[in-house]
Amino acid sequence: MNIFQFAWHYRRLVIFGLSFTFFSSFGQTFLVSLFVPGFLETFGITNAYFGTVYSAATLGSAFTLAWIGGKIDQIPLKKYALFVAAGLVLSALIISLSQWVWMLLLGIFGMRLFGQGLSTHTAQTAMARYFVTMRGKALSLANLGFTLGEAFLPITITTIITVLGWRAGWGSAAFFILLVLPAIILATISKDPSGYGESGNNNDDNLNAEPGQKWSRTKVIRDYRFFIFLPGVLISPFLLTGLFLYQTQLAAYKGWEIETLAAGFVAFAIARSSFSLISGILVDRFKAARLFPFFLLPFLTGLVILSLSGHELIVFAYLFLAGTTEGFGANVKTSLYAELYGTANLGAIRSMMSMFMVTSTAVSPILFGYLLDLGISFGTIIHGAVILVIISVLSAMFIYREAHRTLS
Repeated sequence: MNIFQFAWHYRRLVIFGLSFTFFSSFGQTFLVSLFVPGFLETFGITNAYFGTVYSAATLGSAFTLAWIGGKIDQIPLKKYALFVAAGLVLSALIISLSQWVWMLLLGIFGMRLFGQGLSTHTAQTAMARYFVTMRGKALSLANLGFTLGEAFLPITITTIITVLGWRAGWGSAAFFILLVLPAIILATISKDPSGYGESGNNNDDNLNAEPGQKWSRTKVIRDYRFFIFLPGVLISPFLLTGLFLYQTQLAAYKGWEIETLAAGFVAFAIARSSFSLISGILVDRFKAARLFPFFLLPFLTGLVILSLSGHELIVFAYLFLAGTTEGFGANVKTSLYAELYGTANLGAIRSMMSMFMVTSTAVSPILFGYLLDLGISFGTIIHGAVILVIISVLSAMFIYREAHRTLS
């Protein structure tokens, strides 16, 4: 079954997953950053102050995610999805109506939790749980929602902000989510969505585990493999959050026009969507554990190129290669959790991993800002990033060796 036949045959779950990754955009840094000038002006705060607020909200959402995310294993998917949709609407309304910084903090906390965190978690957990031999295809199609959000939402939101102001931007977001997302959930998911998938609530198809063994979060943390693959899971979101949030400073350091850097995100979106589809096919054929050490290599190459040249065309190469890693990574990471630890407690395990990921994206803005305030150049920061990615790749090779031994 090719990917087009797959998309049509399993269209209910594919549309469900794609919708949630699309709506996760409202809690992603690339979209929230468009509102920052309005926040600073309205509340009379500095960039550093907002960075602290944003990091605090992100960190709070990370720890909350670990608890709420695990509930997807216990609550019917339809009810869980409607809960996430309601959280998105409420969070957007709080931001739109905020009169004090504490209200802004609460709204951003909700948007980071229900947007970046739980929307992504809901989509990817559902895809990984209800598909086994075609898990890669399912994840790759669902993850196209990220690209659609990156392609269409920034220009739409920017237009609304320019014409009506930032409050109208969040008010419009709340109305749009309320109008569309619950309708999609009700149309695509029944009380028991397992019949829409490849094999329903499948068995624990994990590697190197006794038949029927169910991995809890406690067991996962005690597993030595967890500490081997964790750096590879966290490094790209950690670094890209800092690089994207301080992209104006990066452009100034390189002598680029900010419009050029913005245009480069088209290359990022193209690469992310293309290689999400490609990696889905590869995961089904070779298994995620075998691919895991290699998905970071494009990002590593992009960082090396970025460190060596200041030519404006480097923008497109760097962002294209970063998008390639993100496209691969979105499928490889979730599939890896299912392969290593099964699907019985996948929601709890994946929410824990999301907690670590979101925590890293909370620390990143503070660390990048601190280094820049100390007068450390972006060139030095990029060199440090290269070293961190190399270490992560070398660590991930142990997962490859184990998978090769087990699956051979």
